[in-house]
This record gives sequence, structure tokens and C-alpha cells, in this order.
Amino acid sequence: MHPRTTEKIAFLDSEIAGLRTRIGSGGNSIQRAKLKMLRDIREDYQKSIDVAARREQGEAA
Repeated sequence: MHPRTTEKIAFLDSEIAGLRTRIGSGGNSIQRAKLKMLRDIREDYQKSIDVAARREQGEAA
């Protein structure tokens, strides 16, 4: 796992929260597309953390 992955996730979380605030209950299609893109990127980073954790558990066993 890249050493800054958790920092990247924290950054994405703040970007997602800010965008949600700006969008409110409406928002335009570009904002919604950007929100989906940020969520997808965040999910990919989270998956890499999960894989690294499982790998470490396997090595410790």
C-alpha cells in the first residue's frame, strides 16, 4: 500500500462532503458526475487498504 493512501482518502472525504454541501438537494449533472467520480476513486483507495490489510494478516499467520 502506498504510504499516503489514508491521507488521500481523508482528502477525498472532505472533497465529497464539500461537494454534497454545494449540491444540496439538487445540483447539476456535472456536479453529480464529479461526486460519483470522487466516490469511485475513494472506493478504489479503500479496496487497496483492505487488500493490504489482508495480505499483512496472511503474512503474520
